[in-house]
Amino acid sequence: MNLNVDKLRIAIRPTSRFLLISFIHIIICVGNSAAQGRADEARRTDAHAEEVKSLMVHLAGDFMSPPVLRTDKRQTAEISFDLLGHDYNRLSYSVEHCDADWKPSQLSVLEFLDGMPSPIDDYTPSRATTTLYTHYRLTFPNDEVRPRISGNYAVHVFSESNPSRILLTACISVTESLVNVVSQVTGNTLTDFNREHQQVNFQIITDRPAISNPATELQIRVVQNRRFDNMAVNPMPTAIMPSRINYEPNRGLIFAAGNEYRRFEFLSASYNGMGVENTRFHNPYYHVTLLPLFPRPLSYEYDQDQNGRYVIRCSRCTDYATEADYYFVHFTLQSPPIPGGKLYIMGDLTYNIPDDRSQMEYNHISESYEKYLLLKQGHYNYALLFVPDGKSSAEAAPIERNFYQTENEYHIYVYYRPFGSRYDRLIAFAVTDSAPSR
Repeated sequence: MNLNVDKLRIAIRPTSRFLLISFIHIIICVGNSAAQGRADEARRTDAHAEEVKSLMVHLAGDFMSPPVLRTDKRQTAEISFDLLGHDYNRLSYSVEHCDADWKPSQLSVLEFLDGMPSPIDDYTPSRATTTLYTHYRLTFPNDEVRPRISGNYAVHVFSESNPSRILLTACISVTESLVNVVSQVTGNTLTDFNREHQQVNFQIITDRPAISNPATELQIRVVQNRRFDNMAVNPMPTAIMPSRINYEPNRGLIFAAGNEYRRFEFLSASYNGMGVENTRFHNPYYHVTLLPLFPRPLSYEYDQDQNGRYVIRCSRCTDYATEADYYFVHFTLQSPPIPGGKLYIMGDLTYNIPDDRSQMEYNHISESYEKYLLLKQGHYNYALLFVPDGKSSAEAAPIERNFYQTENEYHIYVYYRPFGSRYDRLIAFAVTDSAPSR
């Protein structure tokens, strides 16, 4: 990634530069900004149109990796998704720079992007599938566009025939890696000891000139299993030294531990995969019924999961991306109705967003919660989480339970905006796991 590192050093306070934006650049890159949502809305990786399925964003060649690019490495992020149908649809995209909260920054396009986006030319129709779709793939950066600065980037995909309608948003971060983060996760928290919570502890270590006011110049975000509903925002440092800033122990970094994710797989219509009760064809679709679900037991049971991810796979396929089929997957939770909130299927399969698309409905006749989703063949992780009325953060307690032994993945983002700067620079990113119990 060819960034001008000299302009990005912490020791230098960058000054604002006003750049002339060409008319054609405005039309192509930001002309459709009205369709990208209100300026105060946070961007999230999400499919905004019903016809968009299986949106995935990760480092190229590694589906387990978070989409965070380092400026000192030649890395690209891969955005892949399916558009239902075989009708030709010419797609293009725009790129938006965001602050630490994933809201649009104050920068003009020419301040954060080199080049101009072009139509997405990597697409392939599905082959021998009952559900017709077209698979698209886009990399960032690419030959047309490259980021000029660090921070958060939202890629918005739209049809050139209707540019005002955004089909999806893919979120990617670029980090300068100018400071080091040393971190750990423990069950010994300020709330309880080895019971239901996990404490994230970390230090920011740097040999560069001291950050003059960490409490105001640093923006800290800590994310558990790519969930933003329970994200830790700006915990206050517990100690500040010339070359080290401590965040340990810190009440703002205590997370409910949750439980290991549930798993299922469906790779073929010829046999039932893990967690599947039956597979049947009801013209024109296949339907997969999962084994009935129940609230988790009161004791912890280890299970090796992928922390809410999914991977597309199918039996006897040579190209999973275009030969895997779409089935309707039916979920059923045997439980009395839970008062005071709503139940959601959470994980990457629902973009970790508790909304109408992920909400389970209670069936009083069968005395169970039910939901069906149109999913592509593969291996899936998910959790059944409860959102109390009036709250936005989901809880594991009613169904999944909380156990300190649960293996969770935490992403730590360190943003830096010194006085006078106009954007949040991402100066460090770290991934830490809680120690699994076996």
